[in-house]
Amino acid sequence: MRYYIGVDWGDRLHQIYVIDEAGQKVLERKVEESTQAMAEFGRWLRERQAEGIEFWAGIEKPHGRIVDFLLDHAVLIYPINPKALDRARDRFRMSQSKSDCFDAYVLAQFVRTDHVHLRALQPNSEQAQELKMLARDHHRLVRQKTRLLNQIEVTLKEYYPRPLEVFSDLESNIALDFLQHYPTPQALCALSRRQWSRLAKRQHHLGEARCKELWEKLSQPQLAIAEHVVRAKAQLLAVLVVQLKALVQAVESYREKIERFFASMAAAKLVKTLPGAKSGTTVVMLWAELGDAKSRWESFRHLQAEAGGVPVTKSSGKSRVVHFRFACNKVLRYASYWFSFNSLNRCEWADKYYRDQRAKGHSHHQALRALGAKWLKIIFVMWRDHKPYDENYHLANIARQRMRQAA
Repeated sequence: MRYYIGVDWGDRLHQIYVIDEAGQKVLERKVEESTQAMAEFGRWLRERQAEGIEFWAGIEKPHGRIVDFLLDHAVLIYPINPKALDRARDRFRMSQSKSDCFDAYVLAQFVRTDHVHLRALQPNSEQAQELKMLARDHHRLVRQKTRLLNQIEVTLKEYYPRPLEVFSDLESNIALDFLQHYPTPQALCALSRRQWSRLAKRQHHLGEARCKELWEKLSQPQLAIAEHVVRAKAQLLAVLVVQLKALVQAVESYREKIERFFASMAAAKLVKTLPGAKSGTTVVMLWAELGDAKSRWESFRHLQAEAGGVPVTKSSGKSRVVHFRFACNKVLRYASYWFSFNSLNRCEWADKYYRDQRAKGHSHHQALRALGAKWLKIIFVMWRDHKPYDENYHLANIARQRMRQAA
């Protein structure tokens, strides 16, 4: 016998609705994420399982403490897309009314009637889950660093554009130290050649030629800015620079941690032959999103669609429209895009494929997405068969394919 559980998850409180094989209500309750409430719900699950009942659960969010709790209690979980749930509500209620209890009921009924079209959640190993969390957190920190850099650039343009003209990389140590010690045009005017040489040569070890080149740019005349603007924006710049310095160190620390962690995994030997796999975190992020659950990916087309590397085609009668794929794994799309970009200078066939796409009239981003789809097909075979990448074997496959097309 089987019971179906609908879980409408919340921040601290989850709505649970349980039905039997006939669709009749068995249990309806709210479960708080507390030791007592979770233990009580777990006790009820174990008692029913002792009676020979198995549990299948439907939930929108396929991760979190409630998901780990259900997996620990031998509950088979089916992640359900929120869009599918929204459309399934119309089966049971025509009005636009909505509640947590009703959503949990719809989830339970949806799993009961449509589980054939759903794929059960198969979690990765603990090591793969940790790598994925580290890679995603690193990606968030990098994006936050980019936002801070953009804020600093906008702030400098409003009252102090000279550092932007002198330093091409604002996150470099010398640029950050300069902004901390000389945050206003007036402070720059008071800077002497000796002070600059002490900062550039002794603290940051710049060469004489580079030090002289930067000094010539720093000593150029500046436009006059109102004092109240300088005072206000210098205050903001000081706050942003402190945040950026801490974030730059955190990003570098995360990068080193991720590279060491991935080097200890068996997959590191598998992917080291890929372009750019010996340095950086792009390949690591890409492999972390793949995971190690054996049946996670049905085919390379499934992987390409999940990564947003292939468009969406809507065809009906004489109408045929191709759209950009917005619904996808954004982190996987980011990783595959930059992996394709990095492969241009490291792989001859990838560079030729990119140039052929551009010759057909495709934009830079379209060509990189098309190249990313090719790489994902190769990476899927590596992931499925646990075989390293062999460029000679891939070139031989390309030659055989061309011979078949010519024949």
